[in-house]
This record gives sequence, C-alpha cells and structure tokens, in this order.
Amino acid sequence: MKRNAFYSDADKARAHLMSGAAWEEFCERLKAVGSEVLREDVPGNELDRAEGYRHLTRMLGYALDVAVEHSDVERPVFHPHPRLSCKWGGDNPDNCYLHAAIDGSRTYRIRGQRGSAFDFVFNASACGPMESPGTGSRRGADSLVFSELSSGELAIAPDGSFELMVSPDEQPGNWLPTCPEVGFINIRQYFNDWEHERPAEFLIELVGAEGTSPPPLDAATLAQRLDDAMAWVEHGMPYWTQWVFDEHLSLPAASVKRMGAVAEGVRVISYGQGRFDIAPDEAMIFDCEVPRARYWQVALLNFWFETLDHANHQSCMNGHQIRADGDGRFRLVIAREDPGVPNWLDTAGHLQGLVQYRWAWWQSDPEPDCRVVKLAGLRDALPADTPVVSPEERRRVVRARRDHVHRRYHLA
Repeated sequence: MKRNAFYSDADKARAHLMSGAAWEEFCERLKAVGSEVLREDVPGNELDRAEGYRHLTRMLGYALDVAVEHSDVERPVFHPHPRLSCKWGGDNPDNCYLHAAIDGSRTYRIRGQRGSAFDFVFNASACGPMESPGTGSRRGADSLVFSELSSGELAIAPDGSFELMVSPDEQPGNWLPTCPEVGFINIRQYFNDWEHERPAEFLIELVGAEGTSPPPLDAATLAQRLDDAMAWVEHGMPYWTQWVFDEHLSLPAASVKRMGAVAEGVRVISYGQGRFDIAPDEAMIFDCEVPRARYWQVALLNFWFETLDHANHQSCMNGHQIRADGDGRFRLVIAREDPGVPNWLDTAGHLQGLVQYRWAWWQSDPEPDCRVVKLAGLRDALPADTPVVSPEERRRVVRARRDHVHRRYHLA
C-alpha cells in the first residue's frame, strides 16, 4: 500500500489529473478489483454475488469518504467508521464507530458530552491493512493500536462534559498518548439497551489551528487521494476475503471457536468466530454459558465479512437483549425462518454465513457449543420454559431496533 513514485511527485500528479488520466486509471483499477467477486472459490449464488458487488461499492464509498473528504489532519472531524451503509471488516452492530484523521506527532483536543451510551473507547491507531485508508505519510503503516482509553477512565464533569488531550507528550488531566506512527483516532461507542441509550458527542481540533480554513483543493492532492482510496480497496477486498477463509471457513460447517484478543483490536475484548451452514428446514443452536462480562454479544455476518442488516432483522443480540436460561446458559437459534423464540438470530435469507461473538471487559471466557437441529424438533432441543414469540411481538422488536439504529446514526 506504499504510494508509487508517480503519485509522490506533486507536479506529475497534477498533470495526471489535469489530463484526465488519473480518473481513467482510477476507473480501470476499480474494474479490475471487481474480479474478487467472481473468484471461483467464493460463493456464487445470487444473494452472495449481489452482496459481493454491493460490498465493493461500500468499500469504495468508505475509502472515498475517508481519503478524499476526511483526510485533513489540521481540521479533523469525527465521522462514522464504518457507516451503516458502508460495512466492512466484521463491524460490531452494537457499536457506532467514529474516525478522525490525525498526525500523531501533534497535539489535539477532544471535547465531548457523555450521553447515555453504555460505554465508549478511544483508540490511537496507525492506518494499517486492518484499518482505514491512510493518506500521504499516513499510508501503509503497520497495524498498530498505540493506546486506548475507555469512558470509565475519564474525568467527566457533573453535566456530562469532558475534555481529552491527544498528544505524544504527557498532558495534565485526561490524556490519550500518541506517537508519530499514529494516523487516526477511532471511537467505539457501545449500545446495550437499544431502546433507551443515546449517543455521546465528540468534537476534535488541532491545538493552534482552531478556526482556520483549508486551502483550495488542488489537482495534485485529489490525484493522490484517489490513489490512496483505490489502493485501500485493492488491498482490502482480498485481505478480508482471505481472513474469512482462514478464520471462519477453515472450521467445520456448524461450529465456533474462541479467538481471544486481537493484537490490532481493543484489549478489553475477547473474540470468537465460526460459521453456520443449515438447510431451509434446519436451525443451528448456539449454546453457551453466560459470560461474566460487562458487555457481550453475538452477531451473524455474510461471506464478505459484513454484519447483516441489524436494523431490520434481529441478526445480532447482546447480553441486555438475550434471554438467559435458568441453568446459567443462553441458547441462540440461528435460522432463516422465524422459529417463534426470543433468542432468534435471523439469517436475512442466508443458509450459510459467519458467526462472531465478543465478550468485553470480561472475567470469564466461555467457549460455545453448536449443533444443527430440524426446525420441527426445535422445541424439544430447548428448555421447556422457552417462551413463544408471536409475529406481532417480533414486529414490535424489529421496529424498536430500527428506531434505535436510525437515532444512533442521526437518521431519525
């Protein structure tokens, strides 16, 4: 993902854009990366292929948003990362991710309001292959989470306001350390009670650049940013496809495994992953001891490592939403059709796909068991006191989910 010499030369980059050659090259590269969707080893049914091409448009849209629109490290802004309409990289559907480009060698100030989100975590990270597009000197760094800070570690005023300094040099009060390799700040906001929790608010500014305006856009910069965006798409499509093969599809058809902490991820999270593979008349039961964790969650994803449409389908559930059984375990039913149980994970039309779970701020790290059963015999495989959920109640639940997601992303 290193920039070639052509785009490192401002005069050549300017001429390339002014002639139209930069745009033609951008389009040809986009056409070429579309071959990832047609690979012989990826699913070729109608749903997965349509989602594959949509995934390409999502990655492109996200890359352009970050590289072209939000790469100014002197006037950074927190924007959704990824957006609801630009999913990638196994996003957590209980999170609202926010991203701001920074220069890790400089000092920034974040001002915020706590809100009622369950929690949030700041990360100071590099623009590596598992993360967002980097531009200029921020591009192509090794994946790195240099430091992190959760809301419980912040000094917050009684009115919910707080200020956080971000810099390589220690600051009094709330401080998030950085280093020159850091290229962005990422925020994960966690939502546990979707019907009542509201997002926090965050503003970021470079100390000393408050109130300044950017220079007019120039041809060289745009040519370079188009190259940055496409380089990330070219790398990201095969990167995450290979991740799915290595970490999910290498497992037996209806199984999950403990993954533990991810070096490039948040240190407070233990992950697990697996896959479901069912027939139309079958369900997979995800059976696990309730973890001792402040936050825990299970989600379904498609082949392209996108979480399913969690606003319009109950395709994920967290510890607040899941009904635990009297024996200290919880059982999720993964099925295409609604089986009329509280803990249904809706596959949104898929018969094959991925499973991912997270235990955060955890004290126990239980590993689930999975088994496939016929829908006709599902009730016999669950505790006798498992409630029945009517179609009307399911619609109420889904409507509440949709309302929350729209509030979370300020769409309501």
